[in-house]
Amino acid sequence: MDPTALAPAADLRADQLQSSLADSGFSAVTVLDQVDSTNRWLADRVRETGGAELSAVVTGFQSAGKGRLDRQWFTPPGVALTFSVACSPHTAAGHPWPMEYVPWLTLIMAHSVTRVVRDSVGAPAVIKWPNDVLVDSRKVCGVLASLVSPRDGSPPGVVVGAGLNVSQRHLPVPAATSLLLEAGDAAAVPGRQALLTEILREFARCYHRASADPGTEFGPGGEMRALLESEVDTLGRRVALHLPGSTAPEQAVAEGLGTSGELIVRGHDGAARALSAGDVVHVRPAPGEPRTAAEQRAIHEIQDRTAGDRA
Repeated sequence: MDPTALAPAADLRADQLQSSLADSGFSAVTVLDQVDSTNRWLADRVRETGGAELSAVVTGFQSAGKGRLDRQWFTPPGVALTFSVACSPHTAAGHPWPMEYVPWLTLIMAHSVTRVVRDSVGAPAVIKWPNDVLVDSRKVCGVLASLVSPRDGSPPGVVVGAGLNVSQRHLPVPAATSLLLEAGDAAAVPGRQALLTEILREFARCYHRASADPGTEFGPGGEMRALLESEVDTLGRRVALHLPGSTAPEQAVAEGLGTSGELIVRGHDGAARALSAGDVVHVRPAPGEPRTAAEQRAIHEIQDRTAGDRA
């Protein structure tokens, strides 16, 4: 029997994680066998003690996970990678990030998962704005961020959590998938500890790069902004906008991301507007329609890497 069936965090080692992530700037990595919510657990610590530059918590089993709009889900013990990161975003000059750039942290985490899914199992993962990672229009990971104000009055910290489906063979809805289902072979899926290490390394790399100059990295023409936009599958798609107070979805085309990572859409009337709230879902392309630019880039990247490995 898989040891995680009885001890959900049996495959996760805090000392090894801490050692392997020390050079990425993580001050602490905590492993919990189970918890109601890693985001809630870590937010409570930030609230009481203030935010560290980078810290993380991972659990073998999350019993009360929540997503955007307070959606709830249940995942059996030992089959998903569920973790959260806390940070206190400051620039190289020591000033807190301007608040308009803080929402980009959600996309940085989504990118970090996307990158590792592509590299680890060769699946063409892309980002669905604002907080999901998809493979062939099926959700493999969700991301949720929250702003936390420490009781000591220090600048707010940010907690960003993610839940990645790793070894599920069966999922409750057809619109979901797992790394095992995508790889088709359990031997081809890295363990949760290896996946977490690479995701946190990539998150830290992007976080430190952005912190050097958030305005440059996330502003028009910024390299970090361009990287994240290249992976957002929503861009260029027709979308259905489920907005507060509306009874029917509104159709529009997603054209880009705004200053704070909000979605810029253009409706039938030709007017463009920025959306940072409401529920935005993809309108699935009709059979035979070409893949989006983000999907094509992901597939080409994986094909190029595979060809390089064979050479």
